[in-house]
Amino acid sequence: ALGCDEEAEAGGASEEPLVTSERFVFFAPHGSRDADAHAMYADEQTMLPHLRPMFGMSRDAASARRAAQRQSLAARSPSQCLLDIVCRASGAFVGTTGFRALRPGASGEWGAIVRARWRRRGVCGEALDASARLLRERFGGREVTAVTLATNAPMLSFLAGSGFERTGEFENEWGRQVEWRLALRGAAAGEAARVDAGLARYVGPFLGENLLHRVVELRRKISLSEAPAVRAFLRSHFA
Repeated sequence: ALGCDEEAEAGGASEEPLVTSERFVFFAPHGSRDADAHAMYADEQTMLPHLRPMFGMSRDAASARRAAQRQSLAARSPSQCLLDIVCRASGAFVGTTGFRALRPGASGEWGAIVRARWRRRGVCGEALDASARLLRERFGGREVTAVTLATNAPMLSFLAGSGFERTGEFENEWGRQVEWRLALRGAAAGEAARVDAGLARYVGPFLGENLLHRVVELRRKISLSEAPAVRAFLRSHFA
C-alpha cells in the first residue's frame, strides 16, 4: 500500500512545514519527535548495514544531534537543513531527509533515512523532490550532491535512476564512498526529471532495464520519425 496507514506516532505540536509532497509533510526536527528519531537510530533493520556510523547512538547523543540541526536551521545562513518526514494522513514519523551540508546559493548534500517499515513505498522519491524544491526556492541552490557507500546497492540504484551523475569515489574509515551530483533546472524541467525518476523505479522482465529505458527508446523513435529525411520517405512511400 502506498498510503499512510500506520498509527500516528509523531508529536502533535502545531508546526508549519518547510515543504510538502503528495503524501508527506517535511518539518524542522521538532523536539516532540526526538524520541522517534532515537528509536529509528536504534533499529537494526533501518540502520544496518549501510548507516552503521549512526546506529545505536545514545538518547543524549541523538537529542544533541537534533538540537544542532534546529540551531543550524535558525541561523541566518544555515550550514545544513535536515527535516523530519511525517505522514500527512496519520502524523506518523517516517524518517529524516534534507541536506547534511548546505551552501546557500550553490548546493546541498542530500540524504535520507527511511524507517524500515516505510521502505519500498516511494518515500525517497518524494523526499528528494521536496528537498530539491526547497533548496532551489528557499536557498537559491543550483545543484544537489550526494555521497553513499559503494556497497549500498539500493541507494546507488535510486540515485542513478533519479538522474544523478556519478562524479567520483574516495575512501574513508567507513569504506569506499561514491559521489554524485544533480543539476537543478526550472520547474517544468524539474517535473519532467521527477517523472523520469518515477519511471526508473518500475522494473520487470518485460521492460528491459526499467520502464524509463522503454520510454527513452520510444522518445528516440518518435524524434527520428520527425527528421526531414524520414518524413520525406514516409510521404513518398505511404502518402
